[in-house]
Amino acid sequence: MDNQAVPRVSVVMSVYNGEAQLGATIDSILGQTFDDFEFVIVDDGSSDRSGECLQRYAVRDPRIVLLRQPNAGLTRALIVGCEHARGEFIARQDVGDRSLPQRLEKQLEFLDQHPDVVAVGAGCRRIGPEGEFLGETIRDESPAQITRGLMEEGRGISHMVATYRADAYRSAGGYRKEFRFAQDTDLWYRMSRQGLLAELPEVLFEWGIDLDGISSTNHDRQSRLAMLARESDRRVREGGNDEEILRRAETLSWDDDVPDNRSSPRGALARAEFFIGSQLYALGDRRCRPYLMRAIRHRPFWFRPWIKAVFSYLPIRHNRRSTPA
Repeated sequence: MDNQAVPRVSVVMSVYNGEAQLGATIDSILGQTFDDFEFVIVDDGSSDRSGECLQRYAVRDPRIVLLRQPNAGLTRALIVGCEHARGEFIARQDVGDRSLPQRLEKQLEFLDQHPDVVAVGAGCRRIGPEGEFLGETIRDESPAQITRGLMEEGRGISHMVATYRADAYRSAGGYRKEFRFAQDTDLWYRMSRQGLLAELPEVLFEWGIDLDGISSTNHDRQSRLAMLARESDRRVREGGNDEEILRRAETLSWDDDVPDNRSSPRGALARAEFFIGSQLYALGDRRCRPYLMRAIRHRPFWFRPWIKAVFSYLPIRHNRRSTPA
């Protein structure tokens, strides 16, 4: 692609200390069957060797647009990345995940054929910390059903593999800094006022799950911010003003002294170990046992990992797409 030409797609990714997984992630985008894109990467103040790795890739491939900033968090990094995006469409990518080769091609083909859809996701294959297959998630629903699911249940499309129209993103106001977490849910609510959300019913993405990534102590805070995003949308749709809700969201996002705004690190690790162990358990994979036992060590009186650890020694049915609770 001519570096001066306006690309059809801008892939936007934030990087913070992602050195170990960075190469595989970047290669998955550079190897797409659709190549009319720019890859906008924001180095969000990494203190490892991510910056050096990014620089090497940027020198080799002119499609990479490398931006650097002091660490400010995912939402603010995405705001910066999207401000620099020149494409007609914006595609999200996270470090540690891999887009399968036809991801962009198939998502753009769908958006071209469905002008009433403003954002599209896709099916996801989950990969564990040691490369374990953890299952797949596919939503075989119409855009109307998926959009209704957001409005009725707060369930949006997968942010990790979303591609959306840049004009709809900007008309909606883009990501909002008040939402340090649940920034995607907030965006989907506002974009859904302009059109439908959709998901392609096929796996086009691999989600690399690691314990650090899912053991965040901010799980409760993220859930509460998602509720505020829903409340904000309802207020605006009724003709009201959401300024007060945004103030609450900003306080909840950034003030670590807010009551109930802290989670136990051991509890968060237990949830993370249990999540991975449960995925493997549902597939009949005996590698679930170490994860379940570590969950028990972190939270000895939590009965759910105990139950699955015991039953893991009994015959278990294989379920490729199971998503256990």
